[in-house]
Amino acid sequence: MRELFQYFHASLTSGHSRIHATRQRFSSMFYWKGLSKNVKTWVRECPICQRPTSTGLLHPLPIPDRAWPAISMDFIESLPQSKGNNTILMVVGRLTKYGHFLTLSHPYTATHMAYTATHMAH
Repeated sequence: MRELFQYFHASLTSGHSRIHATRQRFSSMFYWKGLSKNVKTWVRECPICQRPTSTGLLHPLPIPDRAWPAISMDFIESLPQSKGNNTILMVVGRLTKYGHFLTLSHPYTATHMAYTATHMAH
């Protein structure tokens, strides 16, 4: 079970997600009595998730000199299904604040994200 937990919670694509997202990943493929309780316990016992976050001062990022060499990205997950997708990848240029919103279906891979991102302008 711990190997499955590592996959659904702590893999590179999962990124130490919170209880709800980890439970949804498990529930999409498995069911057992006490699944929610197990996931809640495991996430609360995850040593990386329990580390205190840095309280240092934030430093501003340098302002880019061109439109797209510096971007910010984030995911909106656990959305209702629409045309087979339930996740939005937001890609925003730091200089222009112009955004691209790419739809994905969970679970997604780094390869799928790279393909989607490279074809977003086409």
